[in-house]
Amino acid sequence: MSFVNVIGMTGTNRNFFAGSMFIPGERYEDYILVFFIIRKLYDVYELRYLLIFVINICSAEIAVMERVFLGVNYILCIWHINCNILAKLKSLIKTQFNRENGKDVDDEADSQIISQI
Repeated sequence: MSFVNVIGMTGTNRNFFAGSMFIPGERYEDYILVFFIIRKLYDVYELRYLLIFVINICSAEIAVMERVFLGVNYILCIWHINCNILAKLKSLIKTQFNRENGKDVDDEADSQIISQI
């Protein structure tokens, strides 16, 4: 189950909580519900549609946004970018750090295996 948090921004760069919703997954059908509800609220209160969304890179989310809000722009969330960098590069950074500090990576792996026995 995924959690969608909707946060808006005022003209004075202040954030405000607009709503949240649990959805069954991160499929196209799940995001349709979220974005149609947002669009319906904007229609009811006669507000201008959103111009920019800040998202994590989910292809289903992007496809629905482009369908529901024509011509919408989106940018990637810096927190999600940093998490992905950390997850994908952590082992490479650690290996490089160990090489620069004179540690043999193979010896370290062997010592970890021996310590677990």
